[in-house]
Amino acid sequence: RFGTIAVPAADRYIRRAIELTGEYSGAEIDLYQALLEPGDVAVDVGANVGVFSIAMGLSVGSTGRVLSFEPQPPIFELLKLNLAAAGLTNVEAHRAVVAEAAGSVAFADVRSLPAGKEVNFGAVGLHTRIADTFGTMVATPVMTLDALGLVRCDFLKIDAEGSEHAVLAGARRALERSRPLLCVECDRPDTAGVLVDPLLQAGYRLWRFRGANMRTPNPKGASLDGHGRISVLMLLAVPVERLARMDRVDTSPLQPVDSRAGFERLSTGIVKDRL
Repeated sequence: RFGTIAVPAADRYIRRAIELTGEYSGAEIDLYQALLEPGDVAVDVGANVGVFSIAMGLSVGSTGRVLSFEPQPPIFELLKLNLAAAGLTNVEAHRAVVAEAAGSVAFADVRSLPAGKEVNFGAVGLHTRIADTFGTMVATPVMTLDALGLVRCDFLKIDAEGSEHAVLAGARRALERSRPLLCVECDRPDTAGVLVDPLLQAGYRLWRFRGANMRTPNPKGASLDGHGRISVLMLLAVPVERLARMDRVDTSPLQPVDSRAGFERLSTGIVKDRL
């Protein structure tokens, strides 16, 4: 969809989707590109190999800016490679964990896997531990978004494997100052649910987005018969003063959320790795 992109050979979901269909999580990309405008400042926490950072960089254009954060050393190298291949000088890549307080933490560095073994690199998080035969734990800087001193922030996407609340806690000043649009992974209802009522009280409108790693139609015109898909679940939060941006959005993957109880009802029975 955006040209050639480098992905780990052992990646279970992103590589398979791109090889088969030419894109990964296409409806999610569509959502972000519809919400963003030229000149926006966007932040991608949990950028992985850069699929969404590239989409954001193209949408905000040369007058905009994207800050991408990915803590896994080999994945971060691919992120930088893919941003360079896309010619996106408006996207800044940082190898760091984003959380509530600055510091340093040991983070999994997957380097060696048995032949034929596949891994969901996107599921590697702060609580992941790794056997010595597969890699090691490496010292990784921890940053807060507030420490960046962003004068402007229009869009914040967070996919931090259960640490989304910590990311937001370290961005309180940025959230109050800029009131960005938020898109937060919500495949763990117990951790995402606590965000619902505070966001509603702060003047945000909420939707639960449900997409998939692969879809039809797709850029390669591929059939998905016989190919398992995984669901992609995000909580979209739009401040009331930015609601006009929703006019450009395909709302078919969105379901309104008006309370934590409503969000939890939508989440009942959801299994992330099954559609």
